[in-house]
Amino acid sequence: MKTILTAILILAAYWAEATLVDTQSFSGGSIPDGSPVGTVFTGTFGNAGSSDKVLGITVNLTVTGGNNGSLYAYLVAPNGTLVLLLDRPGVAATGNPMGYAGSGFGSGSGTSSTFTLSDNIAGGATYSSIQTTAETPGAQVTGTFNAAGTLGTFNNSSANGNWELFFADLTKGGGASTVTGWSLNLTVVPEPVTLALGLFVAMLVTLAGLRRFWRA
Repeated sequence: MKTILTAILILAAYWAEATLVDTQSFSGGSIPDGSPVGTVFTGTFGNAGSSDKVLGITVNLTVTGGNNGSLYAYLVAPNGTLVLLLDRPGVAATGNPMGYAGSGFGSGSGTSSTFTLSDNIAGGATYSSIQTTAETPGAQVTGTFNAAGTLGTFNNSSANGNWELFFADLTKGGGASTVTGWSLNLTVVPEPVTLALGLFVAMLVTLAGLRRFWRA
């Protein structure tokens, strides 16, 4: 019986490793005011296995200064896949070509708070889009929202490598914005060969334990 329990635990361990969640943080910098040239911030993700693929992703941003409605941002995976994160939030919601006039994503007074871009919640519930979520005058934008694009587009991309975050302020005036920090939370699938081998070994151990059990 003890052998069977051990085998079950081994199987459970390998099953848990079928999806792993890794988070890594990166530094940012200033975004030129009113310049579509923008700035690229590179973050080298190295927490996953060399051949691990992306199964899910959330992007965490902390931005200060400037006007939120002027910002345009996208993320590029190591394999070149590109997903739009922000496209002048508020423009579509208000009809105002200047977008939202608020300042700051995910930054509180004296402390950093969470601003996350993610796809829909498991179970069918949805987040509101950062593009159309109503802005509270004088308040920092915090919480979790859908990005302007679909983050699921990154699925099956390589997890490890250089991820590039592009930011631009498209409207002159309102002051410069600064990305004070950003991070990626990746759910990854381990390399198929490694995972399959582990499951095969665990299955053999389980079968051996069952044979001993029935013989007893």
